[in-house]
Amino acid sequence: MKIVVNALSARRGGIITYTRNLMQSFRSQGVNAVFALPVGSSLQNEDAETICLPVTELRSLSRVLWEQTTWRRIVKDLNPDILYSSANFGIIRSPVPQVLLVREGGLFDPTYLTNIAPALGSRSVLERSLRRRLIIASARSSNLILTPTDAMGDLFQTWAPDLSWKIQKNSYGTRVDHFRDNSKEQRIWREDGMLRILLVSAYYSHKQPGLVAEAARKLNDAGIKTHLTLTMDFDQIKNAPGGSKDLFLLRRGAERGEVTMLGDVKYTDLPALYAESDLFVTPSLSETFGHPLIEAMASETLIVASNTPVHREVCQDSAVYFSGTSVDDLVQSIQSLDENPRRRASVLSLATSLGKQSYTWDSHVKRLLENFKTVLAGRVC
Repeated sequence: MKIVVNALSARRGGIITYTRNLMQSFRSQGVNAVFALPVGSSLQNEDAETICLPVTELRSLSRVLWEQTTWRRIVKDLNPDILYSSANFGIIRSPVPQVLLVREGGLFDPTYLTNIAPALGSRSVLERSLRRRLIIASARSSNLILTPTDAMGDLFQTWAPDLSWKIQKNSYGTRVDHFRDNSKEQRIWREDGMLRILLVSAYYSHKQPGLVAEAARKLNDAGIKTHLTLTMDFDQIKNAPGGSKDLFLLRRGAERGEVTMLGDVKYTDLPALYAESDLFVTPSLSETFGHPLIEAMASETLIVASNTPVHREVCQDSAVYFSGTSVDDLVQSIQSLDENPRRRASVLSLATSLGKQSYTWDSHVKRLLENFKTVLAGRVC
């Protein structure tokens, strides 16, 4: 079975991690795969067969036309058994069987569309509409549609109910052995007198990092020494639509010495960040899965997450939840953990067990290859 993986959108965030891990797994299992990457991608250095294509500088409409014409011809010439379109958009009337991974929840999520989208400007309204239509058109032209959570699948079905019969969930996974070094002792809660909070994410306005900075301020004011570390930088936020409030709050936090902005962090360096933290906190209002959630599980780091359907589905009882629009609710959730060691131990035990049982990377790849074989066998069309 020959597979072509469309990873042309693999530039930053979770898709980089996903594609890198997929390359490594396919190589170790002897899977015949070609990965299509944007020119300049850091993934070019991986030990995998790749083709690098000049798509990064194309404007939205030009990119669509390129993918439906030039990319179609490239795929036809490569003649794979399966085209795996791993980032929302596929070829309409694909020349080969196509499996589509839908991972952009904001276009279909009423919470995002109500609370986040209006701040992104009027121009983005048309862009979101066109992107949503193209994703749905791609899905109609695919043999199988994958989503990382049932919640994401449910959102997608509200916009395309006729496609529900070919939507399947394949949860993501992580490399547990990469994130947990059993030779090192687990960090003791506030062992250095500081509550260390971590937020791992690229910046988008719905991630709301400023809310966590405000929570850190209030915790410090309440007598709990707190420090927030983020894998973002100020330039990233400054240049992002809807980022002005987060930029202001994070700068104020940095000026107080309560916030550290690391910028992009290599995947190989992430385990140390989790190991040095008491809490992983995510206030995101909209997700399709949330890779850092399962990285935190593998690292045995406590999770405090906004109360969204996706977070509830992924973490179940292995996280503490708060209202994603309330700084005070986040502060209270953290204070309740600080005051209750037994609860911390219970939640962490559930998270560690859940991560090992449900979110290993090998299980994700195994299901993915089974999905491909199902399509080739003609059981999904």
